[in-house]
Amino acid sequence: MTVRSALQINMHPLDARHVAHTLGHELGIWGGQVERVTLTIDTKRSRTGRYRGASYDENCKQLFDHIETFAARFSNLEIVEVDYSPAAREAVRRRYFGSSADVPEKAYDGGPLHAYFYGLLRADADYVVHMDSDMLFGGGSRAWLDEAIGWLEQTPDALFASPLPGPPTVDGSLADLHRYFPGSEALPRPTRLAADYPAYGFHSVSTRIFVLDQRRFDARVGALEIVRPSAKRRLRARIYRQSPLSLPAEELFTAAMRRHGLRRIDFLGSGKGMYSLHPPYRSETFYRELPGLIARIVAGDIPDAQRGDYDVNSSMIDWSDALREKTRARRLYRAIRDLVRP
Repeated sequence: MTVRSALQINMHPLDARHVAHTLGHELGIWGGQVERVTLTIDTKRSRTGRYRGASYDENCKQLFDHIETFAARFSNLEIVEVDYSPAAREAVRRRYFGSSADVPEKAYDGGPLHAYFYGLLRADADYVVHMDSDMLFGGGSRAWLDEAIGWLEQTPDALFASPLPGPPTVDGSLADLHRYFPGSEALPRPTRLAADYPAYGFHSVSTRIFVLDQRRFDARVGALEIVRPSAKRRLRARIYRQSPLSLPAEELFTAAMRRHGLRRIDFLGSGKGMYSLHPPYRSETFYRELPGLIARIVAGDIPDAQRGDYDVNSSMIDWSDALREKTRARRLYRAIRDLVRP
């Protein structure tokens, strides 16, 4: 049965180590603001690339063992494994893409595609708070979702709302968030909106965190179009034995927003409000320090160098070991390893 609002969190077996700490944090902040919580677990393994991963079966068991501990604590929580059957794929296609679309299971880079839309479908709410399982939140306002719905109801061209990206600065300014989005040079710059707190209008959306107005999607968009990757991306997809048919979900949504003149509203909200932070890397240091990092964010212990920055930066975690793995030589080694792996 359709409800007014639902929280929907995407998970994957490779998320098991951080979910042990982030899931309780996310449910504690958002679970009381919604009528339904849907945890969607994508267990379909990509053939190559970073979504393939090692110790897959072990991670899968650890993930399910952990999230099932929350089922008894939240009466409105359901755990759903992403269904890739022809019937489920057809239901997603009809709901979000229309009758003529050919929707692949994965995006060109092996990342989730069907899984994102299956999660939104199963949430079955007018307003879906969607997030990835690694997102962190400060401010902790329990009124933020009601305020977000207010923004969406009062802004006719708003399809999405999101918490402020990064802890607020003194003057409410943001870092250059466009640098994170493919094709950002073609997008209009964010505009500051009139409010008693920092609020901005964007012309793109990230699948890391958003509130989707599904009724406005139906009225203004109706159906998404599959957007083909560039020639360079299609070549990469074929080399790594992935589907070259579609861009990731966030780029499909963004393309639809541009076609229909829609935008996303990011805002802090009243009181301490709500802001999001994203940890950009995975390392042993990150996993070791994650519980303390969450505690610092919840307590508002934020260094000035982190304010206005959407990604958790080196002022809060020493990323040295993670950055060593991001060198060109290490990335080339992993690419070759994936290509020769059976």
